[in-house]
This record gives sequence, C-alpha cells and structure tokens, in this order.
Amino acid sequence: MQAVKWKRIFRWGLILAGCIVFLMVSFVLLVLAGGFGKIPGPAELSKIQNPLASEIYTSDGVLMGKYYIHNRQYLKPGDITAELRNALIATEDIRFYKHRGIDARSLGRVLVKTVFLGDRSSGGGSTLTQQLVKNLYPRQEYGILGLPVNKLKEMITAVRIERLYTKDEILMLYLSTVPFGENTLGIRSASQMFFSQDPSGLDTEDVALLVGMLKATDIYNPVKHPDNALNRRNVVLSQMHKYNYLPVGVADSLKGLPLDIDHNPLPHDAGIAPYFREMLRHRVERWATENPKPDGEPYDIYTDGLKIYTTIDSRLQEYAENAVKEHMARLQELFEKTWEGRDLWSGIPNE
Repeated sequence: MQAVKWKRIFRWGLILAGCIVFLMVSFVLLVLAGGFGKIPGPAELSKIQNPLASEIYTSDGVLMGKYYIHNRQYLKPGDITAELRNALIATEDIRFYKHRGIDARSLGRVLVKTVFLGDRSSGGGSTLTQQLVKNLYPRQEYGILGLPVNKLKEMITAVRIERLYTKDEILMLYLSTVPFGENTLGIRSASQMFFSQDPSGLDTEDVALLVGMLKATDIYNPVKHPDNALNRRNVVLSQMHKYNYLPVGVADSLKGLPLDIDHNPLPHDAGIAPYFREMLRHRVERWATENPKPDGEPYDIYTDGLKIYTTIDSRLQEYAENAVKEHMARLQELFEKTWEGRDLWSGIPNE
C-alpha cells in the first residue's frame, strides 16, 4: 500500500515537472516568435547606429560646442585603454572574454545567493553584452511578465550580437552607449564632461571613478555626491586588485588620492561664440535639407554626428570675447556713475 502511494506521488511529480518544462519551452518559443514584440535580427544588429551629437570646430581644431538631443560620441579605437578595459571587466563582467553573451555560471550564482540565500549584493547576473542590449533597446512593459520577458529577449539578442561582433567591438559599443546622467551618453562624452579630456588621457583612478558610476549614475555622481563617488571608485580599484589587474600597493596608493574633477557640462549655450553658433545652426539646418544623405533622407544636425568646421580662430575669438567683457564692464561703471542719484525714466511721457 505504501509503495502504491509513493508511485502515485512520483507519477504526479513527473506530470508536474513535465507541465513546468512544457510551459517554459512554450514561453521561450512564444518570445522567439515575436509574441511579446519583435526581437532584433542579424540584419538590424549588424547596422547598430545611435543618435550622435554634431560637433562644431574652429579653424584651428578646437571644439566650440555641439548640437544634440543626447550628448553622445562614439569611441575611437585608441580610447579604450588597458586600464579602462580592466576596470570595466573586473567590476561588471569578469568572465566577459569566456562567455558568448550569457554567463550561466553568473546566473547560477545569482539564483542561489539572491533567491535562496537572500543576498542581494550578488549582482544581477547580466553580462556586458546584455547590458549593451538594454542600452540599445530599452525595456518594455509587459505587466507581471515584464522581468522574465525582457530578460529572455535580452539574452537572445545578446547571443546574436556575440555572433556578429568581436569582444572588443562589443566593448566599444557598450562604452559608447552607456548613460552617465546629465543628458550624457558614452564614456567619451562623460570623460570630457568630468575631466575635460578623452578617455585615452585618463589616469587609472579617474577611469575607476567613471566605471564606478555605471552602477548608479546619480548616486555616484562626483559633483553631486563626492563621498559616494570616492567610495565607489575605491571599490572598483579593489576589484581590479582582486582580479590581478593592479598590485596591492598601487591599489592602496590610488585609493588614498582625492577626487580630481574638472566638471565641464558644456550645455548648448556654453563654449566659444554661442551667438555665432546659433546663427550657424540655421545655416546648417538649411544645408541639411538641401544636401540629403545617400539614401535620400535629409541630415539631422542633432542626431547624425556631423563635424562642422568654421572659419573662427579660437585664439582670436578668445581675445575678442575678453575685450568685450572688459569694455562692457567699463561701460557699466560709466553708466552707473552718470546716472547715480538721477531718475533714469524722468522726462519720458506716459503712454
């Protein structure tokens, strides 16, 4: 009688397991078939392109300003230094060069530590390639199925990206699309905003600061929350030491350094000759409509990453702007002395 009971439990267990497997397979097939929206295919992924800021330069090669919706610049091959690569991999995806878009070992660690042990410090298990997918294709709302649907779509897309691009190309795409807050996308724009130079010129501790911001760009913003940013930077340096990218003495020495920020947000009206750039904007917009792309579409000066070169000389412009500031200050002083104690509006008839 006892044996019959256990056989019945075993049989129902098998049926339940079979139903679960069937539902899981059906769910995966439904996502693959586009039941929750289209998943990017190889043709689309092979032509990844994001909006880029157009840059205006002086005749002597100085950046005057930008036209943009989002301040994004793609990296150049030399921008990804060994320090940047090592800091990113040590902090975000130590098995980046070993997996093909999905890291089963990392997912298993998250499942055990987060789900069964309740340890939320174990991370989310997403690879850099999956994070790239999130940057390129923001998550959609699917109700209670939102998390599993989005995760599965990201995994599928990540595997497809890995088949099309080399690891270094994926790194370049990721670092060109990751957000840093303040309407800034990509580490090149972030490097110029926080340090006024390209990533290739950053010191190791500065690289660690920017990589540390990726966890939460507002909380670890070095201008808004310098203490948080310093602590997070030191966590990244510790990770670099943990995975043998930095000797312990060097890591400890760098942790003792203060933040060295040269914040330069460069809004639309900042930089050299803002009035000239506004006048130029109308002329470039007219040029864009009269000179279409090879596919016949007009250029968009806010998203197509144009390089616009002018006849302005940055040195002469600086002299001119400084002269105007100095002269206007003297004029203001003369004006105040002339009208001191007098009613500026007296004698003007009321209408």
